[in-house]
Amino acid sequence: MPDTRGFMFTLAPPRHQSDCPVDHPALEDLPVLRSAACVSPYLARLCRMRGETIDALTRGNAESFAEEIIARVADIPHDMPEQDAMRTLRQAKADIHLTLAHLDLSCIWDWNTVTSTFSRFADAAIDAALRLACARAASREWVNWTDKSTPLPGLFILALGKLGAFELNYSSDVDLVAMFDPESFPAGSVSPGDGARRIIQSMSQILDATTEHGYVLRVDLRLRPDPRSTPAAMSTRAAEIYYESRGQNWERMAYIKARPCAGDTGAGDTFLDGMEPFIWRRHLDFWALEDIRSIKQQIDAKGGHLDLSDDEFDVKLGPGGIREIEFFAQTQQLIHGGRNPALRQTRTIDALAALAAEGHIEPETAEQLTEVYGYLRGIEHRIQMLNDEHTHTLSAQSELRDRVATLCGHDTLDQFDTDVRGLRQIVNDYFADLFKGPEELSGISGNLVFAGVDIDPGTVRTLARYSFSNPESIIADFQNWHRGGIRATRSSRGRQLLTSMERRLFQLMAETGNPDTAYEGLRAFLGGLSAGIQTLSLLAANPEILKDIISIFSVAPKMARDLADRPELLEALLEGGFLAPLTEDTCGNFEAINAVPGECADDFECAMNEVRRQFRDAHFRIRFKLLQDPSALPETGPAFTDLADACIRALTPAALKQAERSLGPAPGRWVICGLGKLGSFDLTADSDLDLMVIFEPDDSQSAPQFFARATQRLITALSAQTEEGLLYEADMQLRPSGRAGPVAVRFSAFAEYYRKDAWTWEHMALTRLRPIAGDPELMAMVREEKETLLSIERPVEMIRQDAWDMRERLLKDRPAKHDFDLKLVKGGMIDIEFLAQTAQLMHPDRNWESRNTRDALELAGFFGVFPQDEVESLLNAYTRMSGVLAFQRTALQGPTRPEDWPDVLKDRTARALNFETFQALEDQLHADNEAVWQIFCEKMQPAATES
Repeated sequence: MPDTRGFMFTLAPPRHQSDCPVDHPALEDLPVLRSAACVSPYLARLCRMRGETIDALTRGNAESFAEEIIARVADIPHDMPEQDAMRTLRQAKADIHLTLAHLDLSCIWDWNTVTSTFSRFADAAIDAALRLACARAASREWVNWTDKSTPLPGLFILALGKLGAFELNYSSDVDLVAMFDPESFPAGSVSPGDGARRIIQSMSQILDATTEHGYVLRVDLRLRPDPRSTPAAMSTRAAEIYYESRGQNWERMAYIKARPCAGDTGAGDTFLDGMEPFIWRRHLDFWALEDIRSIKQQIDAKGGHLDLSDDEFDVKLGPGGIREIEFFAQTQQLIHGGRNPALRQTRTIDALAALAAEGHIEPETAEQLTEVYGYLRGIEHRIQMLNDEHTHTLSAQSELRDRVATLCGHDTLDQFDTDVRGLRQIVNDYFADLFKGPEELSGISGNLVFAGVDIDPGTVRTLARYSFSNPESIIADFQNWHRGGIRATRSSRGRQLLTSMERRLFQLMAETGNPDTAYEGLRAFLGGLSAGIQTLSLLAANPEILKDIISIFSVAPKMARDLADRPELLEALLEGGFLAPLTEDTCGNFEAINAVPGECADDFECAMNEVRRQFRDAHFRIRFKLLQDPSALPETGPAFTDLADACIRALTPAALKQAERSLGPAPGRWVICGLGKLGSFDLTADSDLDLMVIFEPDDSQSAPQFFARATQRLITALSAQTEEGLLYEADMQLRPSGRAGPVAVRFSAFAEYYRKDAWTWEHMALTRLRPIAGDPELMAMVREEKETLLSIERPVEMIRQDAWDMRERLLKDRPAKHDFDLKLVKGGMIDIEFLAQTAQLMHPDRNWESRNTRDALELAGFFGVFPQDEVESLLNAYTRMSGVLAFQRTALQGPTRPEDWPDVLKDRTARALNFETFQALEDQLHADNEAVWQIFCEKMQPAATES
């Protein structure tokens, strides 16, 4: 129990002010109000404007005058001209404020009577404004309001918050929820929903529009279900569905104080009766306690709130403030109130008394918190009396804080500050004691509040402190998720799991060094999930996996979308060998792909889907490994290629059998070849497959038709979208005669075409042809024929001219998108590949072995085709460019400019390529481009052509 020995706080009339600018004569008889007007610009203005009210307060009983003001508002007829009614309401508000200020500051009334009286005034004003709005709607035939002596049937206003508890403070907003019962609402020329919405909008305008007479009440309608996407007035049926399926614990807390305050209160009572199972659950709701515990820990003073000793203090929301007392009571009401109706009190002090009476807290605790609550409410009123502002903050400026101290009757500001700190300490100690038990949520410190509809300023500060650039947008997203705005959080369990991870999530995002990109990845991931419980449960139970995927999101936003589409990929992270070297099939994906021809021998769809399932896991593993372990870069091109080879080999028998089902046994044999990066073991994460199909017929005349059908089936097997997703895009344009030629080419035609008809660029592409699947004997024949074709002598000048012309056409038809488009830019990867390929064609008598780009360049140096320094320059440039391309295609969409790369991705790419900074790498790449282009021009440029 908090130690309160020696603590004392009192509220007394304001200190006397000898020099006062307020000169109304009657104020001489109201010394308290006169002293208050000296420090309160708002009260001074009211005294000048409402002289007749000052006179009335000097003549008679202020308590009775307050009742007269409320009666004056309650008696406003529905047919009073709107402008007259608005003026009457605003003058009444000024009168009630002056009267309550007099009674409050004179200590004639305590805070309890002040707030209940102002709440009754607000009820009367809301009801009057609603009657006027209904009359306007009836006059325009939007509704059929026949008996205007009774409220419009079915339409009602619920008061929540302070107004709902009859605790409305001096300049508070009024938290209202407007609803209509579609069964009894008397619709007119418009639908019930449209009619109710128009009435509520009109009512709000009558109350909170500012005129020359001021305003009446600030209306806040945002406590209704999902306020960003629902109208101002909601049907009871829609509200019931929302609360039953998506209602949150903070909304349960808000409804503890709910009551009908205007309109058809009978319909309102009926609705609230139906809400009892949502608010008051029969079982001890320990999950609610954990949910609320996490909210408490998110607003705890240990984090981003100002310290208890700081003089600047939000009396409502700050540590040791009003909200903590209300939270203290409401939390225990929610937990125990389902089984004990005696605890279902709307007023905070009544709830504290009931909790003590039922043995849930000590009587001394209830007594002390009730006393402190009254003091804090009194301070809150005096803050708001200064300028009629909806604020609860004791300013850091001593002059402004001293005005509040004066209204509280304190002689010195120092004593006032000391006494306020004492109040706060009592509250904060009780509040902290309530939540002792399970460990604190791990993660970032500071406010992290996503409950309610307002954006918490402390949470904004917390996120900004951890380098999130748009905290308001992030908070709005999380509020939407807590309302079930995405599929992953539409169930209460999904929302619970999200709440339990939030603080850890933000810590992990901040630790990446690139929190904005990590958040965008998380947002895409959560927003794309078709369901949430299984995935969120996996992440909550496996903090290392959570850490890994947040790290990936900060580097590769593209992977966040992939994981959202296929959350089962996360399960692969649980495999023991997931992060083993890529040369090892530790997760068994390749073994499973290799087994597909046997397991799905007679089922084409089975083969396609099983290959895709295993492909996804293996492909994800390669990408994940590269981003998490940049040293794996040299392994990734071969790993992606091995995976493509395995998929082609697994689906080739399935495609052949599909053709056999419709056309009979295969009239010969075939082989599937890879070209381009597939042929040279240089695939990246999003490479297409350049394929060529070659067949050798038997004596049948049907072979061309058969193998064309089989090839089409193979393309379908590789490229079709199934329920398991996509595999590869297959490109057949490098086959003989391109799009004009048959999709499958006879072996003899293949050989003849390259001897007689192929262009130089086709011979260049042939250097990277590699048989992958099919008949082993035919594969050997193709390899042998390829070497034979590439050993044919061709005119060197023709090769050089053709290569130069083709490069010029590419520069014109497919120019680089920007200087960092490393494949197409001048001096880019294409130029290095051209150099390696043309060297092979110009020197066909040499043994070029594997003929991929790197091997060919090394052999060009060994054979003396290129000087060794040029070879080294080309190889280093190619290694750097292909490395950057590997990271880019794994993490990003397309050739992205450096300024659009996430910082973490830049760091990892630079580290993988042995550079201290990405800028240093970028500078080197520009130098590489210049050097490569110079070499290319020297080797390829015809003598008569200028660069």
